[in-house]
Amino acid sequence: MSGNNQKPTRWYYLLALLLPVIACGITASLIYRSVPTLPGALETMDINNLTRVVVPGSAEVNFPKVGAYAVYYEYRSVINGVNYVRDKYPPFISCQLRSKATGENIELASPQAEGDIYSTQNRERAGVLFKSISINQPGVHTFSCRYLDGRSNPQIVLAVGPNMIWEFFNIAAKPVSAFFCGGLVFLIALGLSILFIAIVAFKRHQSKQVLAGE
Repeated sequence: MSGNNQKPTRWYYLLALLLPVIACGITASLIYRSVPTLPGALETMDINNLTRVVVPGSAEVNFPKVGAYAVYYEYRSVINGVNYVRDKYPPFISCQLRSKATGENIELASPQAEGDIYSTQNRERAGVLFKSISINQPGVHTFSCRYLDGRSNPQIVLAVGPNMIWEFFNIAAKPVSAFFCGGLVFLIALGLSILFIAIVAFKRHQSKQVLAGE
């Protein structure tokens, strides 16, 4: 019998089946690594992490990392025992954000869509997205606002900090992306496994026919 006509052993089937098993392991690893550590990840969505500023006025705000941030208009707020209850729509006020390290003015962009609203259970604080910020250089920045006509009233409360919508999507998107990437790896591995099994089966069948002919 020629060595070229040797029949592949059944162990090749097991090797083929290992491909999707390994792919499942890779998928599970990707999803596990992409799921943020709780409750640490959720802390970024806590409104207590927002720096509240009574304006007209200014305050220093620290942005610890590069990313998306926001300015919220708190139409209901309590600071140092003072209640601030205002209309749900912010008055026209000019605001500026400047880096203390570089002196660069950071753009405060108007939100493209409404709906980013938060409220505490006791209804003590309620806010709506006012401006969006993109920070490219972390550090301390000076946030200030004033009325263009120079008046000092009405005083309102603005809260600066993480963009909670972006933080939510950031938390949710990573596991979803990992799932789809892992699923794609699994489908490729499954296809290769089926192809490998088909080749082994064909080789075994071909080898049987050769042996029968001899």
